[in-house]
Order: sequence, then C-alpha cells, then structure tokens
Amino acid sequence: MGDDNMNEVMREVLDSLAKIGKQWGIGESVGRVLGFLLFKSCPVTQREIEEGTGYSRGLISRSLGKLRKGPMIRVEREGREIRYSINTSLTESFGDLLKRFLADDIKPMIELLSTSLDKIGDAKVKETFTAMLHEYRKLKLAVLIFSRIMDELNMMPIDIEEGNVEEVAKNISVKIMR
Repeated sequence: MGDDNMNEVMREVLDSLAKIGKQWGIGESVGRVLGFLLFKSCPVTQREIEEGTGYSRGLISRSLGKLRKGPMIRVEREGREIRYSINTSLTESFGDLLKRFLADDIKPMIELLSTSLDKIGDAKVKETFTAMLHEYRKLKLAVLIFSRIMDELNMMPIDIEEGNVEEVAKNISVKIMR
C-alpha cells in the first residue's frame, strides 16, 4: 500500500474512531489517540503521539488515562520512558470494562438505594426508589450474564470470518434457568 493510500486509510480510521469516541461520551481525542496507536507497529511514547496527532501533551495524557481504564491500551516502561500500544483483545477489554462498571457503578448504586429505602417516608418516592432498585438489579444480572459470555468467548477457539459471524452466533446458545 502506497504512502498516499496509507495516509488516506489512517485519516478515515482516525476520523471514525474520533466520532465513535464522541458518541460514547469519552471524547473525540480518546478515539483519535486510539486510532493513532492502531497504526503503530511498535509501542510509542507520549511525545510521538503528540507529534502524530497534533494534540497537546495534557490532552494526550487525559486520553491515555481513559484508554488505560478500558483497558484499550498496553502500557510498558522502558527505563524512564513509558510506551503505549494498542490492546488487540477487544473482547477481554470489554469484559474488563463490564466488570469495572459492575463494581464501580452498579453495585454501589444498589447499595445506596437499598440502604436509603427504609429512610424514605413518602410512599410515592419509596415506590420510585423500589422500582429503580429493581432496574439496577436487572442491570446487574444482565452485566453478569454478558461478562460470563465474554469470558466464554475468550476461552473458545473461534476463528471468525466476516461471512460466518451470523452462523457462529447461531451456534452459540445461552440458557437462562430460573
């Protein structure tokens, strides 16, 4: 692939990932930094990301922080330098993100709603709290189920080509027992 073609592909991918970053609420810069790392064959420094994206060091640092939480990137220290590369295991990253969402957001909210329920005197407000608590418990169940599915997918030896994704999905069964 020639340099012009590669630059065009890189621009399109970076623009698309920037748009996705904005839509997901993590920021265009996060998507663009992730896209930049996708095109690097070896780990890069923050300065190299700065030169490649035109972003300030502060914006890159914040973007890398968000990507670390994903964990969408790998971080390695070489002497005094920190180098960043893309984590190509998106399913593992997404599974980790789900588990962190469960621990950091869902469980604390369930705890807060549960402990607050007895302190509420107004019947209508109590009803609303109870309904919200029920919804968070359903969300917890959904995240737990989806996390297990992601864990199973990561352990399965699946080679998926674009044409047979739907076929592979049909062969995976999920059984919910009550």
